[in-house]
Amino acid sequence: MVSSRDDTSIDERGTSSMDTNDNQERSNHQHHSNHQIHRLEEYFNECPHPDDLQRRRLAEELNLKPKQIKFWFQNKRTQVKIQNEKAENAELRIDNLKMKCENEAMEEALKTVVCPPCGGRHPGREEQLLYLRKLRAENAFLERERERLSTYVSQHRGHSIPSFDAYLHGPSTSNNRPASYGTSSNHLPTQSSLLRGPYTRENINVTPPPKPQNSVLLQHFQPLPQPEKIVMFEMAAKAVAEVMSLIKMEESMWIKSSIDGRLVIDPGNYEKISTKINHFKSTNVRPESSKEVVVVQMAATNLVDMFFDTEKWARLFPTIVNEAKTLHVLDSIDHGRQTFSKVIYEQEHILSPLVPPRQFIILRSCQQVEEDLWLIADVSCHLPNVELDFTAPLCTKRPSGVLIQALPDGSSKVTWIEHVEVNDNVRPHRLYKDLLYSGFGYGARRWTVTLERMCERLSLYSMSDFPATDHAGVVKTIEGRRSVMNLGERMLKNFAWIMKMSDKQDFSQQCDTNNSGVRISVRTNIEAGQPTGLIVCASSSLYLPLTPLRVYDFLSNLEVRHQWDVLCHGNPATEAARFVTGSDQKNNVTFLKPSSGGDNSELMILQDGFIDALGGMFVYAPVDLNTAYSAISGQVDPSTIPVLPSGFIISRDSRRPSVGELDSGRMTLLTVAFQILVSGSSHSIDLNVEDSATTVHILISSTVQRVKAMLNCE
Repeated sequence: MVSSRDDTSIDERGTSSMDTNDNQERSNHQHHSNHQIHRLEEYFNECPHPDDLQRRRLAEELNLKPKQIKFWFQNKRTQVKIQNEKAENAELRIDNLKMKCENEAMEEALKTVVCPPCGGRHPGREEQLLYLRKLRAENAFLERERERLSTYVSQHRGHSIPSFDAYLHGPSTSNNRPASYGTSSNHLPTQSSLLRGPYTRENINVTPPPKPQNSVLLQHFQPLPQPEKIVMFEMAAKAVAEVMSLIKMEESMWIKSSIDGRLVIDPGNYEKISTKINHFKSTNVRPESSKEVVVVQMAATNLVDMFFDTEKWARLFPTIVNEAKTLHVLDSIDHGRQTFSKVIYEQEHILSPLVPPRQFIILRSCQQVEEDLWLIADVSCHLPNVELDFTAPLCTKRPSGVLIQALPDGSSKVTWIEHVEVNDNVRPHRLYKDLLYSGFGYGARRWTVTLERMCERLSLYSMSDFPATDHAGVVKTIEGRRSVMNLGERMLKNFAWIMKMSDKQDFSQQCDTNNSGVRISVRTNIEAGQPTGLIVCASSSLYLPLTPLRVYDFLSNLEVRHQWDVLCHGNPATEAARFVTGSDQKNNVTFLKPSSGGDNSELMILQDGFIDALGGMFVYAPVDLNTAYSAISGQVDPSTIPVLPSGFIISRDSRRPSVGELDSGRMTLLTVAFQILVSGSSHSIDLNVEDSATTVHILISSTVQRVKAMLNCE
């Protein structure tokens, strides 16, 4: 078992055992210039655990030895640890004294309290216990009555009494038909009603993937008691005020990172406006802060609605938010300005099985600051009856948020602030360490880039005719175009969801004899939108010394597609239809038709891909001709069409290439994932699971080798 104890004590013993006669080295170690100390302090605030390469670079910059840099950071970590412990002990003593005084005051008050309605004596402890027992007995009786009535209604009418979870999800549409789009083109959504187009509850065509077994407990929530609501309202008010302060104090609060140049919070100035809360006991806590400003082509009121509705929120950020759920809706409060608050559960992911998802319980508040200005603030909160999966990194969200300003042309200016504290109880995988520590993984830049891309995609839903950039091909109607785009969007969402691979199985002896790093997951699917039965998924992540754009262009090249894609059976593929989904024509959803012959004569390939400033995705799934033409016709709800996506996730690495590597600029972290259907029955136990795991392992390994060879990355 690996100890979580900080390694400073070991390193300090190594420091104390240095040669005491080496006066020069000790002198240099003890007498740093003011400039050197300032630079070291600045770097420590951003990265308290630099690796060997970072220490060497810093040593060259400051004209010091790497060993001096190492010892300085060790001593600094020890000093910070001692200071934090002293501060924490002082705070605990103060809190303990306050609680003791409050307890004494409450005990004195209880002795003299009276009943307000009648002025009589306050009930004693025994009377209170008796009253509670009566309430519990009454509650048990009502529960039995509910079950009896539910059984009666089920037997006589075929329906059961809806549970709280049903009210949480709201009514479903009848006949599984989208409510907004009919069969006539006269009922098309306009630009002003874009939010009520593809993203409203009634007509959304994206079926959520199956809920994971180890997710947060989302059922049977009790209403929040009034004292907890008051605490929540106070937290919301403080979070709104702090986020507004962070946005207004641009020059004094935000500094450029000395590592990658992004805007980060100045710790010294931040402590002046915020009360420090120690969420974690461990010293392996690192802050992540960032700020971005973008202009997106969507009305501010639509954005506010999407941000505050968790279902729309998850679908607006399909490649970041794996799961989002409203736990409690709080009453609106008005302290000069009306504020709406809710408690939500959110799970975020970086799209690789090598990186576990992050989980949060968040208090989200929305306040209209001015007529055309809205502020949405998030802050982590605690619910006593909710347990999270603690195998994931422990994270807490400091006050973060979004300022949305309506612009005269109908667009919106969005200022995004992310501020998170991460307790690295398990160090990140080496492939993704730099990406996480640099802030590209979950920083504000990733959110705003995704927001820009999704706003562009949503704007295309309102078009009443095929734009000039499209190749309609076999798709003849605008309803068919929307159906194909919705199906591609759902495919991207489902593919991102499987990257968690929470049900990893151990097939190491059969599948991974060469230590290739392939991970395998087995799940039973019973949800609509994917084939029903036992599904095996294999995934692998690797580093490529190429830019993300070059990798994406290679995967998109139909001239060489048949050389690595087994679905083509060695035959070239042609475009049957292509619809651009953004300002960059490389972002599109496509129907491909492999050349006739063999097993692929009745096969088409649905493909959806995008590339942006931080990477991209390239996802595809085989569909038979009947299924393809059902989607193309636009007469069938896309959420009922089963697809099993496979594909590639392209992430921009934060590291620069070394001398001799192929391209200049950022490098690529590539994740490959394939899925196969093992059994068509969700109830059968298939004895060939291991054989199927071996098959998909061979498939993904051979595909990776072909791609690397064709890119000259052997």
